[in-house]
Amino acid sequence: MLDVLEASGADLAMSSFECAPLKRDYSLSGNAAIREAMLPAFFGYTFDDVRRWNAGGDLDARRDLGSVCRCAFRRAFVEAHSIRFDEGLRVYEDAPFLAECACFADRVVSMPDVLYDYVPGEAGNTFATTEPDRYYAYKFAALANRKAIASRAGFDVLQYFGASVVFSALELFRARRGFFRYAEDPVVARAFEEFPVSARHPVAALAVKICGVLARHACNRQRRGE
Repeated sequence: MLDVLEASGADLAMSSFECAPLKRDYSLSGNAAIREAMLPAFFGYTFDDVRRWNAGGDLDARRDLGSVCRCAFRRAFVEAHSIRFDEGLRVYEDAPFLAECACFADRVVSMPDVLYDYVPGEAGNTFATTEPDRYYAYKFAALANRKAIASRAGFDVLQYFGASVVFSALELFRARRGFFRYAEDPVVARAFEEFPVSARHPVAALAVKICGVLARHACNRQRRGE
């Protein structure tokens, strides 16, 4: 990976690893192309992903596993943009770090070689995501992190993460785990308003409409200080 970084001059190199081959070629130049390819893949569903699903496609077609163990980073690039792990995230902390790199990288290269053998242990962080309190707390931390990344990089948070915000809200509503606290955020209310519903998925459409109304009311109450 070091050889690839040095030969290409890239900010980031990626490889496959055991159980998670790269789904696509990430040999990309230009920050706009890198954002469009990597942010939805590693750290969010977009409204376009949902539109493809509504048309009969695969919602997860662009998804990839955002683990930093498959990556090598040019240190000068990381330091120049002060990219750090968000210590407020106790699970899934890899993807936001990789997403922030994608927001500023000018060149990314990939290689099909399997260079890492990933073996999760029962006491590790991956299994901790099954703990309900920790899992649902992540929803709030992830929203704050996505907003922080968007603010730093200068784009609308819903551009790359809009559908993810709605999916998280629906999970919280179903589990009765702080939906109204989550829905008080104006970003959440706006995500429901812009979410593309379809008769192809009537149950999901109804859930989005109902939760969208509740989110709008929660946001309005928060604005009034109630």
